[in-house]
Amino acid sequence: MRALLGLAGTVLVAVGLSLVALTGVLDGAGWVPGALLAALAVVAATTTSRVLRLPGPLAPLFGAGALVLVLTVLHLREPALLGLVPTPGSLALGAELWREAAGIVAERPAPYPEAAALAFVAALATGAVTLFVDTVLVALRLPGVSALGVLALLVAPALVLPESVGPAGTAAAVLAALVLLGGARRFGAVREPRTAAAPGSWPRALVVGAGVLAVTLLVPGLVPGFVNGAFPQGSGPAGDRASGVGPLRAVGQDLRSAEQLPRLEYRTSTDEPELLRVLTLADFSGAEWFPDATGLDPQLDELGPTPLHPVGDGPERSTAVELRDWSERWLPLPWAPVDVAGLDNDGWAWSPRDLTVHGEQVPPEGTAYEVRSIVPEPTSAQLREAPAAPDSRELAPFRELPGDTPAALREAARERAGDAPTAFDQALALQEWLRSDEFRYDVDAPLEQGYDAGGMASLEEFLAVRTGYAGHFAPAMAVMARDLGIPARVAVGYLPATGSGAGPGGAPEADEPFGDPADPGAFAVLPRDAHAWPELWFEGSGWVRFEPTPGTGDLPGYAAEGPQDGDGQSQEGEGTAEPTGEPTDAPTPASTADSPDEDASSAEPTAVPTPEVPAAPEPEEDAGPAAWLPWLAGFLAAALLALLAALPRLLRSRRRRRRMRVLGDEQAPAAQRALAGWAEVEDLGVDHGLGRAAAETPRAYVDRLGAVVPAAAAPLGRLGRDVERALYAPGTTAWSPEAGPEDVAALRTGLAGRGGPGARRARWLPRSVTTRR
Repeated sequence: MRALLGLAGTVLVAVGLSLVALTGVLDGAGWVPGALLAALAVVAATTTSRVLRLPGPLAPLFGAGALVLVLTVLHLREPALLGLVPTPGSLALGAELWREAAGIVAERPAPYPEAAALAFVAALATGAVTLFVDTVLVALRLPGVSALGVLALLVAPALVLPESVGPAGTAAAVLAALVLLGGARRFGAVREPRTAAAPGSWPRALVVGAGVLAVTLLVPGLVPGFVNGAFPQGSGPAGDRASGVGPLRAVGQDLRSAEQLPRLEYRTSTDEPELLRVLTLADFSGAEWFPDATGLDPQLDELGPTPLHPVGDGPERSTAVELRDWSERWLPLPWAPVDVAGLDNDGWAWSPRDLTVHGEQVPPEGTAYEVRSIVPEPTSAQLREAPAAPDSRELAPFRELPGDTPAALREAARERAGDAPTAFDQALALQEWLRSDEFRYDVDAPLEQGYDAGGMASLEEFLAVRTGYAGHFAPAMAVMARDLGIPARVAVGYLPATGSGAGPGGAPEADEPFGDPADPGAFAVLPRDAHAWPELWFEGSGWVRFEPTPGTGDLPGYAAEGPQDGDGQSQEGEGTAEPTGEPTDAPTPASTADSPDEDASSAEPTAVPTPEVPAAPEPEEDAGPAAWLPWLAGFLAAALLALLAALPRLLRSRRRRRRMRVLGDEQAPAAQRALAGWAEVEDLGVDHGLGRAAAETPRAYVDRLGAVVPAAAAPLGRLGRDVERALYAPGTTAWSPEAGPEDVAALRTGLAGRGGPGARRARWLPRSVTTRR
């Protein structure tokens, strides 16, 4: 009784400690009571079964039943019979809660808000982990394997949100594993016979535990690569970003990262650093914005200008790139790429929408390729004279704004740039305002104040606080440009490298956002070079980059001048002066179409009415976690059940093979061979419900088994005589065992031939697995 209660307490303490890791991705504490109650119910049920000495396989079944009962009472009570007995309606409600939780995970960034669906999943997961730990630790006596349950609760948040586990969660998980190992030894859940503790064991155990915890807390801060930020970290097992962590927020994680290992290195034909684009964001709906990986062209050799990307004339350069600490499927490329050489043709494709290159898998470290690009050189005059962007089906998605677009952004767009004479001047006015002294560059403030880069909600807070980094400034300008009718998107990539060589020695100082130009040579791209910028579409030039982020030195020449006022006079300034002109009640751009959701019309330079922008096709449903999470959970549950079902038989077979090797080894001592064969005889008897009584002699036991299995009477006689000699013959007597492996096989065949449920149980759930040897 004492051992059973001690093991029950061990399981509860270990599971409770492992729940600390979940606090990094689940807001509030509303889910904690349900999770703890689920764990307590499972342990209480399994322990009760063992205290009553019921058959071993019933304990996990009692635990599973207790878990179902708790989940029914807490979350599925309404359709349940008497609020306790689950019905088909309860199962349907559970499936609905599971889908709702998957939807929250897919649509919202972590940490996730308090929700009944998430509390249900947390209780279900905690109960399942408790059942696994309890079964493996107590029934199978495998404390090391039982620690995998603790690892499961540790890995889940780590895949959802980088750095969410933290030192406290990691230390709690390590302590939980130590509790399982120590509790198993203390209360006898091990396969070796328990021995008395040596003097000084407890002080040594405390020192070892303290040392393990110290290493756990210190290693993440000392070993590069142990804990990373995310761009492109925060990835799942296949290299995709974890659910809820978009590229814009990932830029901030990279900028804040203390580890500055080179992501890649490159050389250019001009010996000058250059801007590298990785991906673009065009869909501004959702809590986080993600790139579109559909409609890709697998013919990589056809990469080049498209109607959406009229590259035009300009100087040509080549760039040789070698990837280092890279975990993104999109490749970094200079703008505008017209040819990529050196890549394996299998698995690579390019997007005609934005000239990006995507791989089916994350490229391995050392992947090298060469990019030929044409550097576009639009002039301010050319952009200012560009006609209005056409209302084409291709450009329609780049004008769309979701219904949750903050009104403050729309009003700011009209107030700051609504009266500019051309689309280009509108863009300059927005850029100059965002780079003005009204805004402040700060990477840490958004994270501390809870509006780290993401969707429209973070932009609304950013506009109120007016403090952020590129992940805020770039989308803010793109949203305001769309409100003025200018097609816009956001690009994510890296600024011209600030460090040369293979290490972070050339990195800029921590108090400077972007640092000085690097020396000629091989340029190392560091995480702090991560950046985002808006790209606006102009007829005849295609997508044109702007730089609204304060402190960014890499400002394009055409974007360095101030916008013109309504009289055609240029507003002087280097990004600090606000545009002149009184705000108007409605936007009056001279070269752009109205935003589709505006009732008022803008004054156009001609009398030709602006056609209504056609509705964009509905985006394809994202098969994210909402689709694969149930399948993954089902697969893991099936694999766990299969492992639990097969483990007793596998362990029993392994023990039998070991004994038969000893019994058949003619070089082994005779007594050792005889005892190995006899141990197998006793275990076969236990498996078939014919175990030897404590006071029963080997000869009496052999006679009893022989009466049950007459065909094995002769082999049993030989095995019995051998064990008597091994136990009672003088040590100086030389003798050789009569029995061999074939005699044990004969007994096993005879017992199995009796048939019935006992024989099937002996094959799949042998009782001897849980007996001490």
